[in-house]
Amino acid sequence: MSDELRVKMRNKQIFVFCLVAFIMACGCRMNQPNSDAAQESIHYSAESLQWDSPLDSMLYLATVSPHDTNLARLFYDIGEMYVHNDAAKAKAFYLKLKNLSETLDWNQGRYLFAAAFTEILDMEGHTDSSIVIHNQVLELARMDNNDLLTAKILANTGNCYHYKRWYETALKYYNDALVIFEKLEEKNYLAHLYYLIGGLHGHMGMCDESIMYCEKALDILNETPNPVVRVATLTNYAFALLKNHQLDKAEECLLEAEQLCMEHDFKYQLITVYLDLGDVALQRFDLEKVVMYDSKSLEIALEFGDMLSFCVCNRAFGYVEMYKGNFLKSEEYTNIALQKAIEYEFSEEVMKCYNALSEIYLARHDFRTYRFYSLKGDSIDKALISDKTRLYAKELAAKYETEKKEIKISALEEERRLMIWLSVAIAFVLLLALVTLFILWRLTVQKKRFAEQKIKQLEQEKQLVATQSVLDGETRERARLARDLHDSLGSMLTGVKLNLLEMKQGAKHEYTDVERFNNALGLLDKSVHEMRRVAHHLMPDSLSRFGLKPAVNDFCNNLPSVHFMYYGDESRLDPNLEVMIYRTIHELVNNALKHAGAEKIMVQILHEEGRIAFTVQDDGCGFEPETNIQGMGLENIRTRVAAYNGIFNIDSRADEGTEINIEIMINN
Repeated sequence: MSDELRVKMRNKQIFVFCLVAFIMACGCRMNQPNSDAAQESIHYSAESLQWDSPLDSMLYLATVSPHDTNLARLFYDIGEMYVHNDAAKAKAFYLKLKNLSETLDWNQGRYLFAAAFTEILDMEGHTDSSIVIHNQVLELARMDNNDLLTAKILANTGNCYHYKRWYETALKYYNDALVIFEKLEEKNYLAHLYYLIGGLHGHMGMCDESIMYCEKALDILNETPNPVVRVATLTNYAFALLKNHQLDKAEECLLEAEQLCMEHDFKYQLITVYLDLGDVALQRFDLEKVVMYDSKSLEIALEFGDMLSFCVCNRAFGYVEMYKGNFLKSEEYTNIALQKAIEYEFSEEVMKCYNALSEIYLARHDFRTYRFYSLKGDSIDKALISDKTRLYAKELAAKYETEKKEIKISALEEERRLMIWLSVAIAFVLLLALVTLFILWRLTVQKKRFAEQKIKQLEQEKQLVATQSVLDGETRERARLARDLHDSLGSMLTGVKLNLLEMKQGAKHEYTDVERFNNALGLLDKSVHEMRRVAHHLMPDSLSRFGLKPAVNDFCNNLPSVHFMYYGDESRLDPNLEVMIYRTIHELVNNALKHAGAEKIMVQILHEEGRIAFTVQDDGCGFEPETNIQGMGLENIRTRVAAYNGIFNIDSRADEGTEINIEIMINN
């Protein structure tokens, strides 16, 4: 069989693997029960919708379904229904799948589109467009960190270059995929890739490498059988063995491939198998087997319309007749092959037909005609060599342009990274400046606030000092007044009373005068008593002599509705503090009696280490502390307590009584 035939037929097998592998990679077969697709997809059965065909029901669903991933999958399925009989409609639905996937930002849909759309492009021979799409989804798979999908797309991209006969570029993609498959230990995909690499080396004339990779593929396929890949691998393996003249081993592989094709109804693959078996028989000069195998191949080739195989079979019949000495019959078969090869522009096959005719005329000793066909064959051979050279030059030019683009892209990427770093640095400097300004502003505000607080504190301290001074002055003045009243006025009133008593004893008065005299003495006694009471209230003698507890106790005992309790330490306090506490309790009790109408008043004092607290609680009418504070009494008390940095709390409700708690920290 010609190398061109082998290339074309094996490329068809390559695309079978390409499409199956890519579809498996994308997980786009809807009939997998455990896949997300099976769980999410809509069941579009013709029976449930009562349509004439599944395609009709699917087309109807496409018009009424919401724009979600299920509709995207439906577009894919409709395209699959059209792909083998109306490629234009299939492409239209695949493009709808692409557009909807872009709208939904759904990567799975992008993979589905790439797998399906490139299948049609490859069938139409638009491999360059197919490569562009593969490269797009390749970047997407890398961004998704999906190593397995990345390897499969690399392999499929290599298939496109293989079909273009850019063998070195194809081998690069295959090797990149191979590294990932070997790392992931994906044996099934390794077998596929070994088969592809083996076939590629065979097309490049590197038979030893082809044999090695085919044997690797077969070793894996022995563990995990795959009839399609095994048949393709066996034919590639046999092709390399034939090149190395290992006829027995090649025949053994081809017979196994024939058996698998018969078992699994791989009828189209039998064309290649029978042609290769015919080559084995021809190299052995077993002319009967050549006719037998090539006849079988020709029959299937005519069934599938494979005109290249038709040419090869007829040329083989020509060789058989030439070896038998039937030169006219040999020329007839070869001319049939030549005409079809020229008609379908099979350049390599035309060259081989000219070479076969030159051999026929050489055997007939017609050297002029031999020379004629030999030169024709050589001219086509040179054209093919030139074509291969141009193809190789084109591949090198494409690589050069690609490298230039990659270098340019790298430079742009480097420039972009530099700009990003520069932008980040500028942003960082600006941020640092803003943070610095913010910190300075905060420090300024804090300093200003601290200064204001300091001024306020100084003013409070000044006010407290003034208040304390006023309280101290008040205490001293009260003490002075109490002493003056008690010592001076009290003594004078007592002396007056004594003198009046002496006058009463030494004089005789009428009854009326005596009564008036006695009334005057009574008023004088009341005046003395009131004077002593006022002096006591100004500065109780018990407070200065015995301390806070006895003084408050005496005050409360004089009022029947007031109950007093003292807890804790009974040691003396600062005299000014004792006076302040006494006066505060005195004021609060008077307020409760005078304004609240209290019937029961509770006074409690708690003296602990470091603090003294006292409470005045009554059952009077109560008031609202926020709104009903009248007079200066409570404000004066607040001021006195604040002078000692005390805490003043009022708990009162209308008709619920009042409780006033005061707490002062002291230094013992």
